[in-house]
Amino acid sequence: MKLMLKVALALGIASSFALCAQVVKSANAPSQSPSKDKSTQSVKVIREYKGVKLGMKRDQVRATMGKPENNTDTSDDFKLTGDDTMTVHYENDEVRAIQLAFLDPKNAPAWNDVVGDAEVNQTDSGAKHARKVVQGENFWVSIYQSKDGMITRITISR
Repeated sequence: MKLMLKVALALGIASSFALCAQVVKSANAPSQSPSKDKSTQSVKVIREYKGVKLGMKRDQVRATMGKPENNTDTSDDFKLTGDDTMTVHYENDEVRAIQLAFLDPKNAPAWNDVVGDAEVNQTDSGAKHARKVVQGENFWVSIYQSKDGMITRITISR
């Protein structure tokens, strides 16, 4: 009987150590926050343009894009290819929104690269637009294209 008690006690202690080790291992494992969730990362949308992304500081944007064509306290305008432009809007000197205007259809990114699988809607005038909200990363992106396809506007914003 004493032998059975010793074996049961030894097994109980070994089990406790194993359980404790498992708890410590899972406590030290990196948590899966929504922004790192596989479903969020698989959302195929435009998150930045030419290295400019939400949350960057104004001086980082200017280091990436160069001197703006025009600027105010809350925005910088950059010339892209041809007549295409990018306006970066700031809040507390951090990028809050990026607006792209493409006047040459061949320079505009593909719809799927911008809004992924978002539903495309058509207005009465024939223009198309779509918007995709990425909850886990707390931003949204939209695209608008005129009826003739000559103007494409993209917004990335918080």
